[in-house]
Amino acid sequence: MATREARSYCRICSAHCGMVLTIEEGSDRILAVKGDKENPLSRGYVCFKGLQAEEAHHGPQRLLRPLKRQGDGSFAEIDSEQALDEIADRLRDIVSRGGPEAVATFKGTSGSLFATHMIQLDFLHALGSNQFFSVNTIDQSAKFVSFERQGGWAAGVHDIDQSEVLLFFGCNPLISHSTMPVMGPDPVRKLKAAKARGLKLIVIDPRRSETAHFADLHLQPLPGRDTAIAAAMIRTILDEGWEDRAFTAEHVGADRIAQLRQAVDPFTPELAERIAGLQPGQVRAAARMFAKDAGCGSAFAATGPSMAPFCNTMQHLVDGLNIVCGRFRRAGQKAVVDMINPADPIHAEVISPPRLYASFPPSRIRGAGMLGFDRLASTLAEEILTPGKGRIRSLFVSGSNPAVCLPDQQKAVEALRDLELLVVMDPYMSATAKLAHYVLPPTMMYERPDLPIAVPGFNIGTESWSQYTPAVIAVPEGSDLVEDWYPYWAIARRLGLTMRFSGIELDLQRNRPPTTDEMLEIRARNGRVTLATLMADLERHPAGRIYDHPSSLVQPARPGMSGRFDVMPEDVAAELAEFLASELAQAPGPGPGFSHLMISRRMNRVMNSLGNNLQATLRHDPVNPAYMHPGDLETLGLAAGDRVEIASEHGRIETIAQADKAVRSGVVSIAHCWGGLPGEEGPGANTNLLIAADRHLAGINMMPRMSAVPVTVRKAH
Repeated sequence: MATREARSYCRICSAHCGMVLTIEEGSDRILAVKGDKENPLSRGYVCFKGLQAEEAHHGPQRLLRPLKRQGDGSFAEIDSEQALDEIADRLRDIVSRGGPEAVATFKGTSGSLFATHMIQLDFLHALGSNQFFSVNTIDQSAKFVSFERQGGWAAGVHDIDQSEVLLFFGCNPLISHSTMPVMGPDPVRKLKAAKARGLKLIVIDPRRSETAHFADLHLQPLPGRDTAIAAAMIRTILDEGWEDRAFTAEHVGADRIAQLRQAVDPFTPELAERIAGLQPGQVRAAARMFAKDAGCGSAFAATGPSMAPFCNTMQHLVDGLNIVCGRFRRAGQKAVVDMINPADPIHAEVISPPRLYASFPPSRIRGAGMLGFDRLASTLAEEILTPGKGRIRSLFVSGSNPAVCLPDQQKAVEALRDLELLVVMDPYMSATAKLAHYVLPPTMMYERPDLPIAVPGFNIGTESWSQYTPAVIAVPEGSDLVEDWYPYWAIARRLGLTMRFSGIELDLQRNRPPTTDEMLEIRARNGRVTLATLMADLERHPAGRIYDHPSSLVQPARPGMSGRFDVMPEDVAAELAEFLASELAQAPGPGPGFSHLMISRRMNRVMNSLGNNLQATLRHDPVNPAYMHPGDLETLGLAAGDRVEIASEHGRIETIAQADKAVRSGVVSIAHCWGGLPGEEGPGANTNLLIAADRHLAGINMMPRMSAVPVTVRKAH
């Protein structure tokens, strides 16, 4: 059997791990996958998910031709151009009756072409709709809220090589590969090398996560108390004089520091330790290690606390730790830059709080607005189900599975079933695809050319790395697949729209559609490197390269720039007072009538819902278990492997109990985005059945309480 090798990189997540594929000649079938040791970013590292490329591309569950829902609910194959004709006709009718706002899109974090993933927004703009939804507003959207209310530092925080200390609130980058800009690919070796040169690591997490295993100091609080811990750390730092007084004097001001100190005054270390169930002295020890014993290195928060109550307040205070300690890059230091985006200069200056969310008119649902260009995902189901002007009747889904990722799964599925037109681009028959009117399977990552993921005005990577990858295998013989930007181009053409992509008007009247390479050329035309440069670099740097671009050098603040951080605005101070009055600040525990607090977690073999349909994954993880401390299992009369019922005030699920001494007593840890449609067999259970989408909401981003959820755990009958 003749074979060949090809280089590319994984696009399951933003880590972009370099890959070497062994491919059978003739069939173009992937036979083996390994990490690319010559890739300067990942250095041969690859996670379990990336190693499943053979099954992902060639397995029996993959869809190879478009499907159309029939009158009896079954699906039949349909030619892709015929499907697009019908979709355009139905869309034209929906817009004529309900206006452009009747059309929405939903974008996920994986499965799409990285370099063209924002074309959904361009399509909506061409149509005249702003109904752009994504997972961004239920996954760490508190970071955007904090920036909007507190401001930001244009040069960014320290990366791992510039740090003497790292402080992680609920971050587990050894599994997620996405604590930006600190750790992405090859996280264990990266962290070990940093610790060998003296880096100190502080992890605040209700379980001894894979990352916490390497911590110099691990605080294991009850979930939902990160707000109190961060506030108490700031109070301690200010009381002890461990802040960066020169930085705060120039970029914050004494009056605002005084407001911050007044707001955190009730949050003594003793209070935080009592309500979080910590040992005496732990909060002060964390504050000292972060602020006094180190001169550089930043604090970060991630998915867990971002899904918990008071997430926006928590993130504000975590960012506040960086501000009071001046933990940002300064003029003369190097920043990590996105090579696909323009070479805008980077200045060591404050971006004043923009509060742009306040400029958007309130929506029909609870007065919710927008965050950036995103409508708020927790309101999507109600936007579909609520009659009246602006009701969503059509939804296009790319790279996501909203039937399992949205809060209140029952209502989310009811809403998706209610749509007049649901179009899903997915290589598999996901839970969302099962509800679709049309399923358009896309080409998969090694069948298409691509560039690293790039978001305008925002850097995702941990190094100034880039690489163009061509398609390294052909699409399966006899398939009818689409590049997942193409349906938006094709439908816009059929509707006679004028559509721009990355600022360039597309020629929708040409005899043929653009190639994907032509789309990539448009996307990178103003980048630090163009597509032509990246293609030319392939011969000398087949595994990509880390660029030393002049624009990565941080410049001094521009003359006249007088922006300042607003470290304690009135609305954040009000939230802190609300926290003190909440059940979280009372006696430790889940609250009356409940036995545990449920938290989210990452599992090594899946990324959200991606991967839990593969047999290689299910052999190891047939379900998403309820991980609990062995002592809790014993108290409840349970054993590992027992089927358990987990009930919240909103709903109930059943799964398998699993002993895990790394989980704090009183906590049950379950991965999200598992399970099928309600009433179907798994795999696993969907924790969103336990979550209400219209209660316990944070302000601005309307973030529901999706972690630190009070639940009762009992043996299932």
